[in-house]
Amino acid sequence: MKNKGFINLSLTGYVALGALAVALTVSGYAYIQTKRLEACKAEFQAFKSEVERLGKEAQEKVKREIERQEKVTKDVSTDYEKRLNYLRDTYNRLRDSRSGGVPSIPEAPRSIDEIPANAIPLGAICAETTQQLISLQEWVKRQAN
Repeated sequence: MKNKGFINLSLTGYVALGALAVALTVSGYAYIQTKRLEACKAEFQAFKSEVERLGKEAQEKVKREIERQEKVTKDVSTDYEKRLNYLRDTYNRLRDSRSGGVPSIPEAPRSIDEIPANAIPLGAICAETTQQLISLQEWVKRQAN
């Protein structure tokens, strides 16, 4: 008995249609996956470019910061040396102005407020240490900015 409207195919025909359907499905899947792969590659390339750009910006920022900190260090060091030389000159002048000659027998202090003989060298050491601390504090403040 023949059915109207139904395609009569042999088993080989149905196998061929099935194979064609599978081939089309696999081709469609491969096409979609290829497009997804290309999109991922493009996205990855954009990511690499962005990371490279950000890396260069970071390197430039670090370079500028290092240059700024080196300048601060140089400026504070120069200022410290100037102040230290000024302190040393001042204390040398004070010491030299008092050294008009050393008496053979030390004199007794005339008053409680008189400066002892070792006060100037001790004062010089204290002044240098104080200046060193002040300069170090200035350096730390300027490095933090």
